[in-house]
Amino acid sequence: MNVSTDRLVSIVVPVWQDHDALAELLRTLPPHSRAETIVVVARDDAWRYRDLQNQFEWVRWVTAPRGRGGQMDAGAAVARGRWLLFLHADSRLPPGWSNVIDGADRKPGIVGGAFRFALDSKDVRARVLELGVRLRVALFHMPYGDQALFARRSAFDAVGGFRGLPLMEDVDLVRRLKRHGTLYCDPAAVTTSARRWERDGWARRSVRNLILLTKYLAGVEPVHLARQYYGRTRTAIVMMARAPWTSGKTRLHVSDDAAHAELRRALFEDTWDVVRSMSTADHLIACEPAGETRAMQDIVGAGCEVFGQRGASFGDRLIHAFEDAFQRGYRSVILIGSDLPDLPDRSLQAAVASLNDASDRVVLGPAPDGGYYLVGLNRLHPQLFHGIDWDTGDVLRQTLERAAGLGLPISRLEEWSDVDDPGDLERFAEPGLSAPRMREWARRHSRAVTADPGCMRQRG
Repeated sequence: MNVSTDRLVSIVVPVWQDHDALAELLRTLPPHSRAETIVVVARDDAWRYRDLQNQFEWVRWVTAPRGRGGQMDAGAAVARGRWLLFLHADSRLPPGWSNVIDGADRKPGIVGGAFRFALDSKDVRARVLELGVRLRVALFHMPYGDQALFARRSAFDAVGGFRGLPLMEDVDLVRRLKRHGTLYCDPAAVTTSARRWERDGWARRSVRNLILLTKYLAGVEPVHLARQYYGRTRTAIVMMARAPWTSGKTRLHVSDDAAHAELRRALFEDTWDVVRSMSTADHLIACEPAGETRAMQDIVGAGCEVFGQRGASFGDRLIHAFEDAFQRGYRSVILIGSDLPDLPDRSLQAAVASLNDASDRVVLGPAPDGGYYLVGLNRLHPQLFHGIDWDTGDVLRQTLERAAGLGLPISRLEEWSDVDDPGDLERFAEPGLSAPRMREWARRHSRAVTADPGCMRQRG
């Protein structure tokens, strides 16, 4: 990654539903000649901080799908510092913190580090917890994210960042950094709010965290730990995705092979951001070809499950994707394509809400070409996908007829266009907040798209 490193350190602050704590933090981080502050707000929560954006104009603001690891990766992607310092909104840096980073910068063998852990509580249990953390760091060299982890930018990139993990992202990063070089833990204290221990119970929260750490070190995947920590959601959104490095989307008529590859990647990543923005559902990918599942998992990280598509026909692949998701214990399953980079959040929210009552129904998102971009069920009905003329404009009509024949109530979402032919690319030539990769691609490669008067939109 080619990033200008004209500052010593970039402070990256991920935040979700924490306006007041963030406001207090930013007051302690005035403009600094050798540092920049980047706040990464969850995409579905951005409206909450508009007043702070106006008040703290020197702060760089970034949006990303909800999830601390992914948000910190998004902040790192735009950072200009030689060092990255990841700070929670309810934590406060000690006086002279920049001198600590400056000292580490002068020692090439140091690739990262952290500060001493302290809580803003006078409760004796806070002192016991602080002692336990000091022992953990001294014995195992394992600081956590609430100690304001910092990393040399080159080392952070070399180990792959936070990898978008839904839990244990700090422990995972520390373990990989330790294999890359030396970690330095400074005795100056970062003070963190004790509110979560006071809310959850001092012993209960500490024991729960220890159990999760033990399971993680024993090899349990973070995605499974996150379900234990946050509680399993009852809904899965499955993105039916062709691996973006394989051939596809030939009807877009992009003449340059490199530009076509970039387009497929932009479509995939922008649509995946849409899916990940739904915090009320789990996110899965059904990968085609099935043999690319491992490579796909490497791209999206361990924060979601990837499984291979099965079946000869498109209808068979839909049936098996529903089967595979329902077998994982979900009550509701929603399938969408991977060519919906500007799909509004409200469409997925409406789909989830329509299935929330657990009634037997079908949810469909109609497309202008006579197909659909989304289908959701609370129970699998294979008959919905048998005998459909998939490469015609009759897909939606035939599916509605199947649903009516089965006596299934139908919830129709707003109509939306996927990206299937050159005309669909035109809407990304205009500025907008959605689909940033697609808009950047359109800005750079619009001339690579060739017109095809005979192109007919026929895909369901």
